[in-house]
Amino acid sequence: MYRRLSAALAVMAIVAVTAPAFAGIQDFTIRNNGKFSVFYIFVSPTASDQWEEDVLGDQTLPANSQITVEMNGYGNQCMFDIKIVDERDNAREYYDVDLCNILYVDFP
Repeated sequence: MYRRLSAALAVMAIVAVTAPAFAGIQDFTIRNNGKFSVFYIFVSPTASDQWEEDVLGDQTLPANSQITVEMNGYGNQCMFDIKIVDERDNAREYYDVDLCNILYVDFP
């Protein structure tokens, strides 16, 4: 019985350690350090001339909170532009962000 329990714990430990490896290479977290809620977050490949859809959808990102943005369908592409807009329509744009090598984007 102890062997089965030890084996099960070992498997769970391996899964816990390797689980982040399955995240997309461009996934990142936006930290809202501002005083106001964020209403829109747009992320587009740097080569694009247009902002893609708002990744927040119907959600908002309250002040002093964070959200992980999962990037799917971009293969090995790393360079992106990010536009973040808060409830007072204050916008900040970040250009040529290497999402393959960063974990966080801070706003403002």
